Amino acid sequence: MVPEPPATVLVDLDGTVCAQLPRACEYLDAEYGVSVAPADVDAWSWRVPGHDAHAHIGEVIVELMEERPEWFLGGLDPLPGVAEGMAALSDAGYEVHIATHRIPETHDVSKAWLADHGVEYDRFVHDVPANKGHLDGDALLDDYHGNVADALAAGKAGVLVRQPYSDPAACAGAHVVDGWDDVTDLFC
Repeated sequence: MVPEPPATVLVDLDGTVCAQLPRACEYLDAEYGVSVAPADVDAWSWRVPGHDAHAHIGEVIVELMEERPEWFLGGLDPLPGVAEGMAALSDAGYEVHIATHRIPETHDVSKAWLADHGVEYDRFVHDVPANKGHLDGDALLDDYHGNVADALAAGKAGVLVRQPYSDPAACAGAHVVDGWDDVTDLFC
């Protein structure tokens, strides 16, 4: 069950508010000669074929955040309905906190992106621990099943945004949604 307002909803960015994989796949093709579709990245440990230096997609994304943050993060597309969905959460009486594992040096780019796309929130959490379950809040909306499982273990409501790499079985008890229409149906 999701909490009733007033409650704090922690919202992840990548894969939850915006689509990071299309831009990462574009980078893999241009820089590494690896042509892959976002739907093919079916695990967060997906290995980049033929490249020992970059073992998995998570390392490539960290590389992009460190070396090309404005191109990467500033160029991401919002997920359909996100601006309306975040506004609906606020209108329903929820406090919305952005809780991302993006590196701190990218927070200004992230905030500018949110403003440019009309995505409302109440607070941007700057120090997000590896275990998002340790954050103050009542529910976590995230695309990574490990984060949702941590939130559930901490007694929070967990909502998993389904992505090719998400594993609903790894966070039993979570609400699983396919998009922002489902989020607003669940909370509002």
